[in-house]
Amino acid sequence: MPVYYGSGTPIQPGAFPAILAIGDSWFWYPLPAGYNLLQQLSERVLKPDYADILSLGYVGAKLEDYVEGKFADEFQDELKPINAQYYSAVLISGAGNDAVDYSLALKNRCAGIGSPGKCFDEASFDGLMRKLSGWLGRMIHDIRWAWRGEPAERHPHVFIHCYDYAPPNGKAARFAGIPLPFGPWLKPAMDRARVRDDPDFRQDLVKLLIDRIHDTFALYDDVARRVHLVDSRGCLNGASDWDNEMHPNSKGFEKLAMGPWRKTLAKYGFA
Repeated sequence: MPVYYGSGTPIQPGAFPAILAIGDSWFWYPLPAGYNLLQQLSERVLKPDYADILSLGYVGAKLEDYVEGKFADEFQDELKPINAQYYSAVLISGAGNDAVDYSLALKNRCAGIGSPGKCFDEASFDGLMRKLSGWLGRMIHDIRWAWRGEPAERHPHVFIHCYDYAPPNGKAARFAGIPLPFGPWLKPAMDRARVRDDPDFRQDLVKLLIDRIHDTFALYDDVARRVHLVDSRGCLNGASDWDNEMHPNSKGFEKLAMGPWRKTLAKYGFA
């Protein structure tokens, strides 16, 4: 019951994946034994008929990349009838790296600001959410278009998520103790904006950002259209479940998979 990373990966005979995933490092993060979110879902949560997954995207991928960037063509190829016929679900992970590109939508100077919510540049924040909504909407449209003419019960389910409240502690990515050229992401943006150097204050900023992403994606949550938002907020403990500023550790990914993801997938017969 493997996860195939990239459309060029050889697939075992007779085991064409039943799930198409496209995502960022939450689907690709190279933890020891490969226990990122997809591995956890494949091995611990999904029923055998759905446990083979093809994963597109890569570490650092943005939601924009799936629509207009370097992963768009590969995604569209999988929506062609010759491939689409095999998929029962599409899993999407994106928005975190887009937010980092926007410097978390913070004001240029937050020094002296006493309320976390007032640290955001509302025009930038709204612009980011509008773009995230537009890119996700285009992906959902293209998925539905690929199955146009098919009866509703043949359309794949689409599962999206909103991450969790990551700790802005300045920790970068590491693999088996070896530093990787990824991160940190949150603390540098807050430092540049001169956000108050208070862990609770900064954690509240992250909470507001993740909540806004959730609320933006929730507009697409629609059982009738087979689009489902996995609400993974508040699942993880900042002290023990995170590997760094952006990625859970194996235990954290397991909690996400066995908790909110399993609950949502089970509603629709996948777990």
